[in-house]
Amino acid sequence: MIIPIFVPHMGCPHTCVFCNQRKIAGSFMGPTAESVKAMVSTYRETFPDLENAYIELAFYGGSFTGIRDDIQENLLSIALKLKQKHLIDGIRLSTRPDYINPEVMNRLVGFGVTTVELGVQSMDDEVLAASQRGHTAGQVEEAVGLIKKSGIKVGIQLMLGLPKDNREKALYSTRRVIELNPDFVRIYPTVVIRETSLASLYFQGLFKPWTLETAIDTCAIMAILFAQADIPIIRMGLQATDNLLFGKDLIAGPYHPAFGELVKSRIFRHQIEFFLNEYKLGNEENELTLYCHPKELSQLKGQKNENITYFQNNCNIKLSMVPDNNLKQGSIAFMENCVTKEFSRREFLDKYRITY
Repeated sequence: MIIPIFVPHMGCPHTCVFCNQRKIAGSFMGPTAESVKAMVSTYRETFPDLENAYIELAFYGGSFTGIRDDIQENLLSIALKLKQKHLIDGIRLSTRPDYINPEVMNRLVGFGVTTVELGVQSMDDEVLAASQRGHTAGQVEEAVGLIKKSGIKVGIQLMLGLPKDNREKALYSTRRVIELNPDFVRIYPTVVIRETSLASLYFQGLFKPWTLETAIDTCAIMAILFAQADIPIIRMGLQATDNLLFGKDLIAGPYHPAFGELVKSRIFRHQIEFFLNEYKLGNEENELTLYCHPKELSQLKGQKNENITYFQNNCNIKLSMVPDNNLKQGSIAFMENCVTKEFSRREFLDKYRITY
């Protein structure tokens, strides 16, 4: 369970082309001791099973380790006291790769920080420069090494579709991040927000955001690569908020409130394609019934039956999809001689190879 405390733009002198933290975080004021304590109390009242929950207080939105030392220590001391009182179990914060050094890590360890999320965005230096990130891929590697050495968990945030980015570079970034072996990753598509440099570039015709289709399919391949490496993705797509609506602060780009679900559906499409090629399935009428876990039926079908339509139009196979409580999540199955043959997600991941 995450209790988010936003520190919008605190500690960060950079203005990345995509960034308007006040718009994204939906908060204009920095946190105080009172607001942190009140937030924890409020969130704890909503958690259904406090005894078995693992609760992390998370400082999001800004570059936490770039804040003035006294403010950092004040906020961390509040969090540490809450942890010592067993009101929270962990302390998480977000920061930049170039704001990690041995002195910083000593402070974080001393205040009981358990997780550090790094805003990496890309491992391609050309993309980082064009996005005005102010750090390099090499600094990412150094930061991850320091965090891992301290015993603190490390997460990495990546963005798709930044200036100078493309599918090949996104997959290159994915593979380099896999080599760093973080504890988890987040993946966000780049969208154009009002009052950002990216908005100015967009209106000048100097930046063209990715289509939703490109973002979904690229993210699906990235997700497969991370799954093959057993690195969990804890979020795909931006959090749906009132200000992230077209016509408000969102100007353009591959935003969808259910982006993560669309990506999971696309992964199933790749899995079905591999499944069909591996087993050469289909009867004389090119009809086939597939089975899946009930919770994943909508993902298997795709939004508005998109996957069913795809295989009908591209493979001339009419698919029917049926829920089966006996199947594990991630698996698909078919019937052969009245026997269910299950094809697991793990089998797919072990055999599937990215060809582009």
